[in-house]
Amino acid sequence: MTKRAESKFNVCKKLSKSYNNVWGLPKGDFFRSVRNEREKKKKVSVHGKLLGVKQSLRYFYCNMQEQAFKRALKKSVKSPLTTLDKFVSLLESRLDVVLFRSCLVSSLHQSRQCVSHGVVLVNGEKAKDPGTQLCQSDVVELAVGSTKMGRTVANLKTNFDSRFSSPHLELDCKSLTVVFLWAPNYESTYYPVKANYGIIQRFYR
Repeated sequence: MTKRAESKFNVCKKLSKSYNNVWGLPKGDFFRSVRNEREKKKKVSVHGKLLGVKQSLRYFYCNMQEQAFKRALKKSVKSPLTTLDKFVSLLESRLDVVLFRSCLVSSLHQSRQCVSHGVVLVNGEKAKDPGTQLCQSDVVELAVGSTKMGRTVANLKTNFDSRFSSPHLELDCKSLTVVFLWAPNYESTYYPVKANYGIIQRFYR
């Protein structure tokens, strides 16, 4: 689902860190919810620490349901690869995440909105689910109308100034297409909020 139950950056204040801009978007730096300057010094239990790490990663993949997040983790445990690497590769292979990482859109929320509006094509076919898992060499196209094309291209420079396109994606700014080259691992994936995400598996034990 693409509907948000609360303000986009409102989830940031739920994390007990001094800087909680989970998406690293420039707009978020102006909100008090991402700058917890009066962080309370209180003792946090082991469960609380695990919950905080898990939530910071789940919040990054905005609107991702808890059950879907848990299913992806269980699937990664069965993989011969490192659990964290496989888990991140599954999350980063999602259509909405690929759109965001490619810098074609300004945020993950906007990428989901584009899919729901039917302007995203995968291998020439209209995509319906923002959680679609992409395979190697899949081509994603942002087929916006002529009136929105200029605005989208103009936003590309702003997007590239605030972040960078991932190396596992090949972007064509003229045609607004991106090729999914491979599924990245944890080491090559950037998260604005730093945490030991390798302990997330312990939360579900």
